[in-house]
Amino acid sequence: MYTILLITVMMLISGMNRYVEAEGGERDLYTAFEHQLDNGISSFYKTDWDNARSIFQELQNKEVNDPRPYFFEAMVPFWQYFFADESSDAAEQFLKKSEIAIEVGKSRMRTMPQDTTTVLMMGGLYGYRGLVAASEQQYRTAVRSGASGFSYTRKLMSMSGENPDVLIGQGVFHYMMGTIPREVRWLTSMVGLSGNRETGIRMLEEAAESDTYTSTDARMILTYLYHQEELYDDALKVVEPLVEKWPENVIFRYFLAISLEKSGDAQNAAEQYRIVVDRNHPDLPSIRDRSRERLEYLTASSDY
Repeated sequence: MYTILLITVMMLISGMNRYVEAEGGERDLYTAFEHQLDNGISSFYKTDWDNARSIFQELQNKEVNDPRPYFFEAMVPFWQYFFADESSDAAEQFLKKSEIAIEVGKSRMRTMPQDTTTVLMMGGLYGYRGLVAASEQQYRTAVRSGASGFSYTRKLMSMSGENPDVLIGQGVFHYMMGTIPREVRWLTSMVGLSGNRETGIRMLEEAAESDTYTSTDARMILTYLYHQEELYDDALKVVEPLVEKWPENVIFRYFLAISLEKSGDAQNAAEQYRIVVDRNHPDLPSIRDRSRERLEYLTASSDY
């Protein structure tokens, strides 16, 4: 149960050395490809997922051996399942799409073993699969996936030890290993894995404060983990900048609303819940319905 978590946008856009080396018309082709990928990633973070999916699928047809469009298309059902608590159908869809992305990534690594972007994505894909398996209480699969993911993080550390993505990967790995249920810890011991919760939180906090696109990634997972720990004041501090940066993202707004409500600010929480309800995201009915329930409760019991 480990993940690179929401791979940094900048590295995914600019990480492929062969694009830089392209000449003439080929350079123009890849410049157009990168621009379109940038638009797809932006739509993804805005939760404009219909547009994002359309872009990623078009890019897959243009460049079948580039794993990035496959990775981001797989991230849509992952976010639906893991952060938005949608149905198991989203989990099944993620597992299918991530398997395709992994195969494309493996093919890329056979020809470009030092490509840091593909290493990042492979670690992330295995890690996300581990998170889904752990959520379904399939701990054996979760640990195997986590071990596979961590092997890619080790490779990334040897290639770029100062990369903030390494901090995110290590941080979540340490946190998960430090909080795994006691009755299944023998699984982690069997494969030689261990971690520390406090170390994991510290690494994620450091990544969240970095002056890179990676801070968005770290802030989202920190918000999620703080909610798991019922540290809502801490969650509020890291989720507010996410909403400021990506105001269209209803998942960020939903977590902001919960953080505000649990921190005692019912009025502003109600305002955020109302925005989520009004936007009525077609892929996120659970968030919409829970927001409506909390909004009705706060409105009925409000002193403001």
